[in-house]
Amino acid sequence: MNLVKHRNDDVIKWDVTGYYSYLPAAFIDKDLSLSFITPENKTYYNGARYAYLDDQHGNHVLKYPMGMSVLYAPFFFMAHVLAAPLGYPQDGFSDIYEMFIEFSGLFYLLFGLWYLRKLLLQFYSEKITALCLLFVFFGTNLLCYATVEPAMSHAYTFALFSVFLYFLFQFYEKANFKNVIVMAISFGLIVLVRPLNIFFILPVFLYGLNSFYNVKQGLAFFVQRFRFLLVFAGVVSLILLPQLLYYKHVTGNFFVFSYGKEQFYFNHFHLPEFLFGFRKGWLIYTPIMAFALCGIWYMKYQQIWKFRSSVFILVLLYIYLLSSWWCWWYGGSFSQRSMIDLYPLLALALAAFLHKVSGLKKTTKFVIYVALFLCLLLNIFQTVQYKYNIIDYDGMTIQEYAKVFGSIDPTKIDTALLDKPDYEKAVRGLPE
Repeated sequence: MNLVKHRNDDVIKWDVTGYYSYLPAAFIDKDLSLSFITPENKTYYNGARYAYLDDQHGNHVLKYPMGMSVLYAPFFFMAHVLAAPLGYPQDGFSDIYEMFIEFSGLFYLLFGLWYLRKLLLQFYSEKITALCLLFVFFGTNLLCYATVEPAMSHAYTFALFSVFLYFLFQFYEKANFKNVIVMAISFGLIVLVRPLNIFFILPVFLYGLNSFYNVKQGLAFFVQRFRFLLVFAGVVSLILLPQLLYYKHVTGNFFVFSYGKEQFYFNHFHLPEFLFGFRKGWLIYTPIMAFALCGIWYMKYQQIWKFRSSVFILVLLYIYLLSSWWCWWYGGSFSQRSMIDLYPLLALALAAFLHKVSGLKKTTKFVIYVALFLCLLLNIFQTVQYKYNIIDYDGMTIQEYAKVFGSIDPTKIDTALLDKPDYEKAVRGLPE
């Protein structure tokens, strides 16, 4: 029995199928309305090659927005050009397409880390910056979504948000059209990948905000630079326009909710389970982020204080929103994958924590660094466990966690100790 959950020939599956669907629909089957899918052949297509839902009129609507397809596109086209000469079928799903799509995750990740480094160096030394990047990558579930599941959206959004924050800083240092256009492109793509991330606009207005006087200063700043806001809004609108045109083409409406019965339950959120539950608890499986949360406090005493309100408000807002989603454990995944999108901001808080630690006594500093590196090693090991299904993808309990802790022996897996969720109940807002 092959226990490996994820293999190189298993890339365009599950959510990635949905992200990717626009590309084969437009360039292989050449029909974004998916009219070639009939009741007789839908078993072949639905879920395997396309992820779509039927609206009330029977139109096949692709479930996810097209942002990831836009980011995959350069790699898709390279694979498509090389497929025939290298002996692969030009069908959009052969091994060469999966290889290029998988590689795209690494490309965007490195791009994001580069810009996050550039941002951190505006405030901290090379040493603090290097340590922060080390802990953010190897110490969090970003490692899993850059290696085990690299085609998922999270490393891509991590990269886009890193670029956005860097050029936001540059814009406040020197407002010009270059900075605002790059901000707009990155923000537009962030929303096109995941509409919920429209809240990532908040750092634009929260930057430097810590008093009523700052609010008045901020308003004056934007009034004086109103033309930049217009350019920003225009570029973002152009990036989002293809999605609206797609919905109009397929359904006749510009705005479509393509998730069917899936929804938020704002009066029934799962905060304790989201943070500390053994099924997917963020601080259970990614404990190093507890140090980043502590770092939010220390940001107020450092040069990076202008980002503090953004980190504090967005982290609180997202924990509430994400824990209110019907599937608060986010299906088959490791830790709380949805939080990765916020890691560029949380990296700023972690850097503030590391900067504070650098000034402490040697003994205290040693103890804290030992704790940080233990968290890093735990994350690497648990990522391996997840890859080999020793950490179950959606049913872990404290009993099963204790049984397999520190082990990569598959014989220790006890499925009787798992607590698998009832997805049908959860989507209706009932206890799963």
